Amino acid sequence: IPISALCLISSFRGFDGKDIRLESGLSLSSLSSVEKISINEGRQEHEFTEEELIRLINYGIKSPRFKALWLHNCKLPSSIQPDIIPEEARSRNIKVISSRNACYLVLISGKWSKPDDIQTITEMCSGGLAINRDTSESVQSSVIELLVEASNHDIPIYRVTLALSFSKIDEDGNIILSSGISLPIITSIERMKIHTKKGRK
Repeated sequence: IPISALCLISSFRGFDGKDIRLESGLSLSSLSSVEKISINEGRQEHEFTEEELIRLINYGIKSPRFKALWLHNCKLPSSIQPDIIPEEARSRNIKVISSRNACYLVLISGKWSKPDDIQTITEMCSGGLAINRDTSESVQSSVIELLVEASNHDIPIYRVTLALSFSKIDEDGNIILSSGISLPIITSIERMKIHTKKGRK
């Protein structure tokens, strides 16, 4: 039976051999029918090493159905040595996506890159994207560029979350972020969540 997504929310701790070790102390052995793995570290912002990323990729590709590894709110290495990236991941065109930075891992070079093709943009917009108040303006701009590109091609954007980054809406209907950056009207967003400070009216 296909498992469309394995979502680990603030529960990934590391590895026990080839199994994923959870914060609870339990281990999660490989799943032969998982299609996507999503790791969301929330406010913990787990700092992943090259080795952990490679082990996550190896964990996923044991499933013939595996297509993508999503990393949310994770601190990631600036690059990965290309010679340690599994050849099977390259041949199957596995997507490794950082939603926080709106970029994906180029498996040939081991470097992170902005999406520049419809297939990758579509894949990146199929999961949740967020604009966080505590990220840099350049990162916020990268997320907005991805949203605009998707909207221009009428690619569905599953969900956009404004995490304490909403400031106001201007007279033209654009959202102004707390950083001062403008988020223009995006016509292909399916869901939007806005998190504000408690007590804000």
